[in-house]
Amino acid sequence: MSFKNTPIPAAAEAAGFTKLALADDFDDLSQFDLSCEGKAGYTWYLDRPFGMPDMKETDFTFPEESVMHLEPEMCSPLIGFSSYSKRGDTGYTMQYGYLEARIRVKIPGEAYQKKTHCWPAFWTLSKQNWMGKGFEHCGEIDVVEMVAIHKGHPIYTGSLHDWKRFKDEEGKVKTVYASNLINNCGYNDYFDYIDEDWHTYAVLWEKGHVAWYWDNKLMHSIRYNEWDKPQYFYRDDPTPLPSLEYYAAGDKNAPWKGAYAIFDNDPQILTTGCRGAWPMDIDWIRVWEKE
Repeated sequence: MSFKNTPIPAAAEAAGFTKLALADDFDDLSQFDLSCEGKAGYTWYLDRPFGMPDMKETDFTFPEESVMHLEPEMCSPLIGFSSYSKRGDTGYTMQYGYLEARIRVKIPGEAYQKKTHCWPAFWTLSKQNWMGKGFEHCGEIDVVEMVAIHKGHPIYTGSLHDWKRFKDEEGKVKTVYASNLINNCGYNDYFDYIDEDWHTYAVLWEKGHVAWYWDNKLMHSIRYNEWDKPQYFYRDDPTPLPSLEYYAAGDKNAPWKGAYAIFDNDPQILTTGCRGAWPMDIDWIRVWEKE
């Protein structure tokens, strides 16, 4: 399939990300390594890290033209198909760019949302973590997660995670802690509710800067460096917000100075996740990089 005439998103073009580095319209499974052997040359892989079982071809259906319906039996920790095979140590990783996906979900009952830890998501994970190396410090970008209930409504979030593991004075490994930012909720009434329509969810990732977009509209952003605490911004307001950290077990000072700087030396792998009781449809996924 040719993607020659695919329009470049305005935010991607403004940042110089004009080369379409990865694209799939999900007409079928031709870009998937269905053998799960980790063969080079595919866009997507079904073998999963961390001892998880491989995905199955039956986890995917095509109810409409160029629409993939993802409904796996098992998802935790929200890893479905991905752009990289741990088994074959091959595939696609990115270091900066504009990644976007057109996604639709059907909202499940409130009882399911309250008890589950598995929901529709499109995100990235550190390659070194994926390959079982360097989990002591690594990053994760959540382009979108459909989660929780707020005032009777399910919401979507975009998050940036700076994961760490440390040892105490006796040399014992302590609980993994994270500096986690939910970009479009957690601060007053800055919530964005899920509906059952198609929407495009995207992230612009540059050195020292990550921004989230919903249907090509800027929602939230972070600016970070190695020597200061990161700054958070709501939509196009130039005034930094207070910290939106919602979980920082093991570090009362999170976000620490230099938080998120790991992303400037931490190539990421694309992945998706959901569960049968809360499936999702994907129209397409694209990644734009610099020429």
